[in-house]
Amino acid sequence: MPTDHFPTTHATWLSERIGVANDEVARHVMERYFEPMRAYVRGSSLRNFGDSADLVNDFFAARLGDPNYLERWLDSRLPLRRWLLNGLLLHVRNRAIAEGRRRARGDAAVGGVGSGETERLAGASPEPEALAALERAWAIGLVTEAHDRVRAGLVAEGREAWWECFRLHVLHGLPYSDACPMAGVAAGNGANIVRAVSRRLATMLSELLARDGVAEADIDRELELIQRLVQR
Repeated sequence: MPTDHFPTTHATWLSERIGVANDEVARHVMERYFEPMRAYVRGSSLRNFGDSADLVNDFFAARLGDPNYLERWLDSRLPLRRWLLNGLLLHVRNRAIAEGRRRARGDAAVGGVGSGETERLAGASPEPEALAALERAWAIGLVTEAHDRVRAGLVAEGREAWWECFRLHVLHGLPYSDACPMAGVAAGNGANIVRAVSRRLATMLSELLARDGVAEADIDRELELIQRLVQR
């Protein structure tokens, strides 16, 4: 296995860097969660409050610059994606309320939506369909990162043919009789190779989940969720 992946416990990555390497943590959060958060905005009533990228960027700029924001997440024990979503809902609600008050004072330059939309948002909980879109975007991003890391590790070990066999058989559905010759491995070794790569992927996904604060007791459940989400 490659040795450049993140450590396998919550305490050895994010929590140790929060409050110490906040810029590094902020970059990681933005890179990992920007698209899932945009997926939520696009699928929810939040899209009535502005462009999805603008809303998410505005939220990240407002919250991730606060060194205490992610420290409070550590205490919450929520999955990071749900903590961020709750923060986004609160951020957009507060922004909409502030804009509504400026409109009420007669500031003609203030745009936005009507008071009815603001009132609905004020009591909003996550919208199920949009939440499902967030979860799927998050899962696909995590699986893509795991695939990239495992493939890079195999290439570094001189086992690129293993990845090619796995890709052809599992991702493209070719039988071993076709996948193995195309990958340059013996047909009789195909099943063992695919099992070995699959184990590496499961381990890598577990490590990436732990990196983002998933408790060890919850990792199997999250892995099952990821499998359901990416197979839809």
